[in-house]
Amino acid sequence: MQHPILRVLIRTVPILGALAVIAMHADAQSTPPRVDTDAACDYRSCALNITPEWNGLAVVRGADGPQVTNLYFLWPRDITHAFRDDVTHAASGDSATSSARAAVRLRRIGALLTDTGLALALTAAVDASHGEHRGRWNRGLVVAAGAAVGISVPLHFAADGALSRAVWWYNLRFGRGVQ
Repeated sequence: MQHPILRVLIRTVPILGALAVIAMHADAQSTPPRVDTDAACDYRSCALNITPEWNGLAVVRGADGPQVTNLYFLWPRDITHAFRDDVTHAASGDSATSSARAAVRLRRIGALLTDTGLALALTAAVDASHGEHRGRWNRGLVVAAGAAVGISVPLHFAADGALSRAVWWYNLRFGRGVQ
């Protein structure tokens, strides 16, 4: 006879693995094209903008331009490549890169808590769906899942703020060229 926790893990781990593979495949991204930020590049066509997507916050070039990167909600990746700059804009580039680095760090911590909360909730659901009605155990899992997700929310908002600062610093180079 198997231990109850082992039975739950045997049922849950394949589901979590499948969800991770699906999410990583959906979040696949290519390296964004570099844009030369010389005088020929104006705010409307070269400045960065943030747009919400189902899987994170996309950073796009121009008003309706191509996606440059995405600060994903569940499996965040490094986005600082989009904010690195050439030497002509060193001050704003350093600040943009630093803010982007902070956004990734905060999002990774928030995502870890969110992913943990989702895994705990899924474990409780699988446990309950198989007739394993251990009330205290399942309630404990649900409470821990809610706490992990609840703690992650302010971290996600802080990451969004850091991403906004990165975009602001990046766009500073276009200065008063707005028409």
